[in-house]
Amino acid sequence: MKRRDFLATSAAAAAGSGLIACRAPETAAAPPDGIGQWGPAGDSNVPGLLGPAHGTVWGRRGVTAAADYYASLAGTTIMMQGGNAIDAIVAASATLNVSEPYMSGLGGFGGFMLIYLAEENRVVGLDALGRAPAASSASTIAPDDVEMGYKAPIVPGAFKGWAAVLERYGTMSLGDVFEPAIQLAEDGFVISKFDELHTTGSADKLGNYPSSTRIMFPNGRPPRMGEIIRQPELAASMRRLAREGADDFYRGEIGDRIVAFLAENGGHMTKADLESYEVAWREPITTTFQGHDLYAMPPGSCGMTMFQALNIMDGFDLANMDLYGSEFAHLWLEANRLALIDDERYNTGNEDAEIPVDTIISKEYADEQRATIDPARIASFSGAPLPFFGTTSLSSADRWGNAVAFTQSLVALYGSGVIAGDTGIFLNNGHMFGFSLEEGHVNYIAGGQKAKGVMTPCVVMKDGNLVAAVGAAGGYTIPQTVGQVITKLTAGGMDMQLAIASPRMCLNRGGGLTPIPEDSVTYLEAGFPPDVYGELADRGHYLVEPGNLGGVQGVYRDAETGALAGGSDPRRDGHAIAW
Repeated sequence: MKRRDFLATSAAAAAGSGLIACRAPETAAAPPDGIGQWGPAGDSNVPGLLGPAHGTVWGRRGVTAAADYYASLAGTTIMMQGGNAIDAIVAASATLNVSEPYMSGLGGFGGFMLIYLAEENRVVGLDALGRAPAASSASTIAPDDVEMGYKAPIVPGAFKGWAAVLERYGTMSLGDVFEPAIQLAEDGFVISKFDELHTTGSADKLGNYPSSTRIMFPNGRPPRMGEIIRQPELAASMRRLAREGADDFYRGEIGDRIVAFLAENGGHMTKADLESYEVAWREPITTTFQGHDLYAMPPGSCGMTMFQALNIMDGFDLANMDLYGSEFAHLWLEANRLALIDDERYNTGNEDAEIPVDTIISKEYADEQRATIDPARIASFSGAPLPFFGTTSLSSADRWGNAVAFTQSLVALYGSGVIAGDTGIFLNNGHMFGFSLEEGHVNYIAGGQKAKGVMTPCVVMKDGNLVAAVGAAGGYTIPQTVGQVITKLTAGGMDMQLAIASPRMCLNRGGGLTPIPEDSVTYLEAGFPPDVYGELADRGHYLVEPGNLGGVQGVYRDAETGALAGGSDPRRDGHAIAW
């Protein structure tokens, strides 16, 4: 691969692009012949790092990479106390509930977790995605109900997942791993610029619910950077759950308080919905890429979709291709567009669906699809929409060789916008994603159905040794961004932080809809060589100013020394912390 000095940060990439990544994506119809294409202002001859650049962190005993530094600190602190990577990931997840409350938490939609168990030399998968309440249907859920409010939540899967993985593979109790989060909720966390932007942007939503504004707007308005948010009710709920366990959320007092609050306000989730919920341990799917073995979750995740795109790309001469040139960019975008078509056609959380996974991730199918790509022009596609918004991802690795990649979500920012009464727990708006109100759609809503998620955590192995555990946030950009980071690690020879922070590209569409129809747009971050923007436009790509490109967090292990590294996305508030 032609190497560039990625560490030389261009002025255009470093100045202001951190705010670009926080903007909502826009919908636009493609102009003819590239008219009106977006390109970055200023000199960007050298690809640069977005936001506050920092290097890969290294350690020998443990590393945690999360989208918020409070969470990374919590995870690594737990490992310093003797915990393993599983203990650390639960500690970090609980802490994100406090310091990144708009992305995930106890009342979250749920998520997918991949765990590499060093002693057994195998990867296991945990599906903790939630289900629709039994009363959910196209006749009981209107389009206006899914974005926010008391009907928006589905059965939360996140907490049951935390408890299940801790019980099976952890070494500490819920009380141990919850302590950093409880202390932070009681003492308060400091609002960052990233927090301020997202909370201010959600002010109208939160303003509808007194239970939420009472906590998040302590001064009667969205908090500014530098102010402190305390969450004593959340701390009390966490202390109770740490003592009583997951049953108290799904079968006990906390669950009673949640469903009673929803019922008082017109919601239809019941105690029976909570009591019937279970997580599932699932066998990962696997493929090879650039001499590495990759593991991901099966459908309802987008692991199948990412593998499909990577298999297509694996047949090109990546070793001699500039990963920041227009040839690679065009082929990458077209491969992902092909994969997203099949994702829209087949991928669902419905356990009864027949999905041809083996065919879709086969090398033979990749050969067929690769042959359809025109190197000089984009293809024309159409497809139906499926809505989605935001999420968070985190990874950890320990001195014993274990590693975890976990992606979880509230779905939209602050989920439903609703804190469940005096519990301090934000509830998801899972009806907004994973289900469709369009009859005949593969994800047509039905009571009790498992949701679909685009979350795509991945474990990377080589010659039987752990290489990396990585995941991302960002809706339908997730399989694209995780795939790019894996490509940069393997074909590009980059370290984890550089693979994450360096400029990337994605297909996207307004409102988080599936980015395959002709009105989808291309995000190409500032920092690519100037000629790439025009050359992609000439091929028919419609470039717009980048919106949400998600947030990637990953950990890496040196096969020879066992040294551990972590990288965290500067597009978010995270910073990996190693010990």
